[in-house]
Amino acid sequence: MLRWLKRFVRPGAQAAAQAAAQAATQPAVQPGAPDVALLALVARSISNAVVITDLQGRITWINAACEQITGHSLAESLGHKPGSLLQCGATDQTTRLRIRQALAAGQAFSGDILNCSKTGRLYWIHLDIQPLRDAQGRHVGFIGINSDVTERHLAEQALRLNESILHNTGRIAGVGGWDLDVATGQLQWTAQACLILDAAPGHQPTADQCLDLVTPEARPQLRQLLAGGIGRAASGWDLELPVITFRGRHVWLRLTAEGEYDDHGLVRIVGAVQDVTAQRAMQAELQRQSQLLRGAIDTIDEAFVLYDPQDRLVFCNNKYRAMYSASREAIVPGASFEGILRHGLQHGQYPAAAGREAAWLDERVAQHRSGTATLTQRLDDGRVLRILERTMPDGHRVGFRIDITDLVRATEAAEQANQAKTEFIGTISHELRTPLQSVIGFSELGQHFAAEQPQFAHMFADILSGGRRMLTLVNALLDMSKLDGGTGGLAMAREDLAALTAGVVQELRPLITAGGLQLRLPDPLPVLPVWANAFRLQQVVRNVLANAIRYAPPGSKLDISARQGAAGGTLLKVRDHGPGIPADELETIFEAFVQSSRTRDGSGGTGLGLTICRKIMRAHGGRIEAANADGGGARFSLWLPALHTVQHPAQAATAAEHQASQARPTQPA
Repeated sequence: MLRWLKRFVRPGAQAAAQAAAQAATQPAVQPGAPDVALLALVARSISNAVVITDLQGRITWINAACEQITGHSLAESLGHKPGSLLQCGATDQTTRLRIRQALAAGQAFSGDILNCSKTGRLYWIHLDIQPLRDAQGRHVGFIGINSDVTERHLAEQALRLNESILHNTGRIAGVGGWDLDVATGQLQWTAQACLILDAAPGHQPTADQCLDLVTPEARPQLRQLLAGGIGRAASGWDLELPVITFRGRHVWLRLTAEGEYDDHGLVRIVGAVQDVTAQRAMQAELQRQSQLLRGAIDTIDEAFVLYDPQDRLVFCNNKYRAMYSASREAIVPGASFEGILRHGLQHGQYPAAAGREAAWLDERVAQHRSGTATLTQRLDDGRVLRILERTMPDGHRVGFRIDITDLVRATEAAEQANQAKTEFIGTISHELRTPLQSVIGFSELGQHFAAEQPQFAHMFADILSGGRRMLTLVNALLDMSKLDGGTGGLAMAREDLAALTAGVVQELRPLITAGGLQLRLPDPLPVLPVWANAFRLQQVVRNVLANAIRYAPPGSKLDISARQGAAGGTLLKVRDHGPGIPADELETIFEAFVQSSRTRDGSGGTGLGLTICRKIMRAHGGRIEAANADGGGARFSLWLPALHTVQHPAQAATAAEHQASQARPTQPA
């Protein structure tokens, strides 16, 4: 027994242990019992915890090292079983059962178990329990030599945790590890690395086998890297190689490595391997799409440019460079938008900036950074560009430049031609009115003197009718020219639409009575405030109501309604019970010189009345619409915006235009 105990003695206490062993060979002090004093002497000389129990497993003695580890004194421990005193709920139940079974059979036990000290500290103990026999060899108890192995268990636990983390992260990220011992040439692979290479579980491919996996076209690159010496791994390897795995799959692997050194140089190379086949395929697809997009942008007929969130040029097509030829040198990737503008200013590319370059630059940069710029820009070579710039959600700014030079020139030419036409019509109209007034006056005088001569009276009546129709047409043309050319701007004021309508009804009352028509206005009249030119608005109401009177069947009813619209604004409706308007003509009747096919009865209309009405309503910010009413007849609707929404009234009309308008005949055109 003492020879067994001697294995646990500290080196410094070796002599004392040998002395105790020699003493133990002498007869026991008490026959049939162990020499406890001698055992205590030996136990005190070692650093391991020593526990002695009787056959029932009750503690009969512990040494000082045991007291220090457990926190229980000898007096506190006597009579207790070690398991009940030191084990806890965290102790492995299988180990406890194995201990009990071994002791019950009088056998030795060796193993690790988790205990709990008096202070609650958990610690791991390695137990080495042996039967204790007296000098006659009788089994009288047990002696246990306990070693604190907590640090070892914690280190093993940390190692297992690290290995688990390494395995799981490698599995999740698809990254495997490898390790090469430089001295022995032994290559080790992690399980994830073997999985990437399609190697069998547990198989550790050699370096030569791994080199053979690289495709033939990539082997020269790898040989060139290896030819520089293994020491180059100190600076690290990071390359991608095409590989054929052990199962014949063609994949791309990323290989990284670093060297480990000691005082004698490179001793180990550690690295990682990752399957980047999907990433390379994605990069290739992105590159293909990028090239496709750039090619498409280069082929479009508009100039395109893209700036990053820091306003640096990312890409532009050749059309863009061609438009800004004076700035071509500055239009390079990475150049700032402001820098490109400054280069263009230095070369006089922007005529609008002449004399105010700094202010123009600030305004243009602010427009660009607003993210919603839409503007027109003239260049020094005479071209005119339409600029559209928008900011994308990630901060990039995309822009288009559209050459509208031809459109602008055509528009300017059309405006000049329209102005010339307007001036011509105005001049001709004024020139025609004087002779027409003379024709009308002389025909009226001729009718008076030829009253007794019917054949001459009929001739003068025809002349008078034709003259009046010509004057009506001339007045309508003059209205058209003024409304188109802007020479007759409308003087706006607060007016009452209901009162203006009542005035027109009173003016046309003789025609209503002559046709046997029924027309009544609400009594009392509602107040319908509008912002309008009273003369022009009455001209619209007069034309619409006169048309309704002209085409209403005798004895029928005319309906006029006016109210504030539910969605704002004021609405006036005039309805007759006449033939109505063909559905396909509801819009064309507002075109110049166009009349409805159902109303071409030779009554003398010019075909300009409704055209003038629409122009007047648009000048008021309103609209006029035609429709067929349920039950027959036509309905015209006049809508004017709400009074509070009008912000910019038109300029006042000239007094001469107003007086001339008052002198015109009141018959609708």
